[in-house]
Amino acid sequence: MNQNNGFAVEGLAAGTVDTQSAPVGTGSALDISDPRFGYRNIRYNSNNYEQNMAAWRAGNSWGHCRPNSILVCAIGNHWKKGSWQAVLDMVHYSNNLGYFTCLEEIMDRCFNPYDSLGAMRNEASMRAMQGYEWLCMIDNDVYPRPDTLIKLVNRGYSIIAPFVAEPSSGKPLHGPHRAKGTGIQPVRWTVLSMLMFRTSVFLGTGPELWNDSIGADEGYHFQKLWSYGHSPVIDTDIVLPVGNDPTYPLASLRFTKEEHDDFWNKRRDGLLQMPDRAPVSAGDARVSDVGEYIPFANNGNAPQERKKVIDSNAYAVAAKAVRIHE
Repeated sequence: MNQNNGFAVEGLAAGTVDTQSAPVGTGSALDISDPRFGYRNIRYNSNNYEQNMAAWRAGNSWGHCRPNSILVCAIGNHWKKGSWQAVLDMVHYSNNLGYFTCLEEIMDRCFNPYDSLGAMRNEASMRAMQGYEWLCMIDNDVYPRPDTLIKLVNRGYSIIAPFVAEPSSGKPLHGPHRAKGTGIQPVRWTVLSMLMFRTSVFLGTGPELWNDSIGADEGYHFQKLWSYGHSPVIDTDIVLPVGNDPTYPLASLRFTKEEHDDFWNKRRDGLLQMPDRAPVSAGDARVSDVGEYIPFANNGNAPQERKKVIDSNAYAVAAKAVRIHE
């Protein structure tokens, strides 16, 4: 039997006491059903959500030092217009609901475009393994809704992604193809635009799961995960708009020299652009001193309306821009 008693702690939301009953023996003169024979687990919680989740897990699952904590790792900082705000609104929303959530941009370690994306993803894994329960790898041209992150976490799958389609064609970017709006579906592979891992996955694979992406594509890496006993699912009810079609580096091998050079020069030029972290709406006061959107900032230079639940304005604007099929 588990008993979870919340009690007030100065400076914290509450503490919990979990009593795990002693195993029942036979032929004992002692009344080991007495709760004093049990084993105590005492924790201090940073907010009510953490207290409630820890209490629920004590009787239904297994604990974590920071239940449902999430590290969102942006792979690079080459933000497309509106994507930074959409991702930060999502991070801010989950924090407002009590999920400890942080965002880190992973340094671009590529000498040539895409040649060290594997190292960047490995760095994200190592960062998340320092105490987070979940890792979300995310690209710089995605437009999630504010509640996308916590919806994926609450599904409870160790590897899960939203439904992503190629903007130009509407073709699903996973295999085999699953119909939109059909719930959780198993797949062999999925595009890496937004991918959630329970960090315990990396206890088996090690943090250096990812190889360099040119040649070692999604199919290779998900086959590698399969060899460790893991396979992904996608939530077809959560649609993630993306700004660009995927890049297929190996396809450039079939180009003429002129086409090949133009393909790679355009990508190098794109990587040299200033990251666009500006707010979607001109005059939004939630900006830093250098004009970058920060959801909890207020420079007071323009009026603003604060809402308890974050407006999905960034998502709405971006959805039109990328012609999302909904």
